[in-house]
Amino acid sequence: MPQDRILYADTAAWRVERVVKPAGAAHAGRPVYQVATPRWVFPVCGVSEFHMQGWQVLLDGLTVVALPTGLPYQINEWQAAPRSHMVVSMQPGSASVGSPGNARAWVLPPRALWQLRLHWRALAQGREQAIGPLLGQGVLCDSGMAHAAVARARRFMATRTAAADGLGWSLHDVADAACCSYFHLARLFRAHTGLGLHTYREQLRLAAALQRLDEGEGDLAALAHDLGYSSQSHLGTAFRRAVGVTPAQARQALQG
Repeated sequence: MPQDRILYADTAAWRVERVVKPAGAAHAGRPVYQVATPRWVFPVCGVSEFHMQGWQVLLDGLTVVALPTGLPYQINEWQAAPRSHMVVSMQPGSASVGSPGNARAWVLPPRALWQLRLHWRALAQGREQAIGPLLGQGVLCDSGMAHAAVARARRFMATRTAAADGLGWSLHDVADAACCSYFHLARLFRAHTGLGLHTYREQLRLAAALQRLDEGEGDLAALAHDLGYSSQSHLGTAFRRAVGVTPAQARQALQG
């Protein structure tokens, strides 16, 4: 498949690289993959879906997927937009961390995603050593795609957030896409993901804001509009509460 791999670190314990697929690139026939050592896949931009032995993990802006050695998987990508993710792999023979017994998914909060982006930036500049996956701040989310309505809701929120087109959408729109009532979906969503619908949507938007700032976004008012915030101030308040810094400070740190 057409893609670029950018090596960030290659140590005795870890290999860290960024995988970039250009817009329109598609998997030919959805090949089956297996990993030789345990691997963790972190979101950077775009949306894709991992299929593994009868279950799925949606790799949206918040989700990390862990792939144990030898587990067959396929990747389903239904968007024409460019996609990118960070891959952290254990080196053969490394004993730094135990291998996950089964593939698992974690939902990371914006503050953890911020710390990861800072770490990857420092890795690329040779200012830090590679470290293993930091999942302690995340919420284990193995069954986040197990229920059909929850899966439809997550796909809808992920694709609408990634579009960043300024067109408003509500949680009732999410419920319509999930084909159930809002209150029923809210109960299902929390039971299967550990997070409320509103929290999940807010964290997805802030993850998208981090991505844009990492890419050098200079117009914070346009960023707020594209992600559905009522104003730049509204975005700034939500961002600082969740991440710990303002959007301007995050942009300066990521670009500096």
